[in-house]
Amino acid sequence: MSASASEAWAWSGLRLEPRPAMSDNGAHVGLPESQRRTEAAALEQVWLSRQWVPDGRAFELRYTNGAHGITGTLLCRARGRDGASASAAALALRGALMDGPRHVRAEPIEDANELHTVLVPSAHPPVGLAEVRKRVVWAYLRRRDTDFPLGVAFEPLIPESVSWEPVWDALVRESVPTTVSICLEPYAPPHELRSYLAYLAQEYGRLSQPGRPNPVFTQYIPPDPFAVRAAGLYQEALSALSGRTYRLRISLAAPDAVPHHLAELIAATVSAPSGAGPGGPVARAVAAHEAPAAWGNITGLQHCWLAAAYQQDVPQPLGAWERVLADLVDVPQASAAFRFPYEIPGRPPLFATSRRAGPAAARTRGDGARGPEGRDPHTPTF
Repeated sequence: MSASASEAWAWSGLRLEPRPAMSDNGAHVGLPESQRRTEAAALEQVWLSRQWVPDGRAFELRYTNGAHGITGTLLCRARGRDGASASAAALALRGALMDGPRHVRAEPIEDANELHTVLVPSAHPPVGLAEVRKRVVWAYLRRRDTDFPLGVAFEPLIPESVSWEPVWDALVRESVPTTVSICLEPYAPPHELRSYLAYLAQEYGRLSQPGRPNPVFTQYIPPDPFAVRAAGLYQEALSALSGRTYRLRISLAAPDAVPHHLAELIAATVSAPSGAGPGGPVARAVAAHEAPAAWGNITGLQHCWLAAAYQQDVPQPLGAWERVLADLVDVPQASAAFRFPYEIPGRPPLFATSRRAGPAAARTRGDGARGPEGRDPHTPTF
């Protein structure tokens, strides 16, 4: 638990396992694999919509490779006025998250030491840290009849029910313990952000049309090429704000080298290829000086800004609203990244389960880093 004079935070978690049996996971004999994925994604979008309560909560899917396959965990963070209320909120949130899609089985983590081990796998930031982000596009505007010379926009994720099996298979094959962290925080866009987006959509829309630099002259100036592209992106972002939105963070951690290939594979999986722009999401290594903050994001389910990793070579610092837009997604985009464990009957298993690892192995998951002594084992704080 973390507390200040005015508020406190507490964490809790669930072990996740895929339901491989057709009778359990809702799969049907003869159903095409693409349709199975589509149905699973639809169920997960319903689940995500139910969890949209912008009260400071955050929840995270965490995948870690191991001797028996991938361990899946669903972690959550809740806020309260003090330690007791924060702990109660974390337990209530854990109960709400437990009602997951039918193709996944959830079991509460009730031991504080096990929870601490899952949340904080090591006391120090690992060497290999990477982030997967929405692509930031920018250009110096050719038009001079505007208040900002540098244009910036954000490519949305293009969700499709793409299989995550290649990602999970690559994670299983990693030779060192590697963690994939996919964190969502429900976000209610304030009026100021909506107004700012509407202004940008209108301004880029104006710049995407021929203009007249002076009413005295009849000569028109051509549309700005970047504005033509940015106008559509901001109209799409404004439309997304009409529904439920989340702040999204995708992080990877490994003890040695940065897992570039795995990060790039995740970037290609969370967004379908598009010919309209230069590419989809980007994978970025975390600079050494930002490693403590990046590790704090993972271990605390946070969304602290990492300028070197998130700026993506934009030649001037992004403003406060741009930092929000850089990781803001609607429910379909969130679902493309927040994929629960799922197994296709007849395929080689990729996930560790109590059935495969055995009861002894299943109950020794909390033997790593220890949490504080003397706490109630059912308390989700550490």
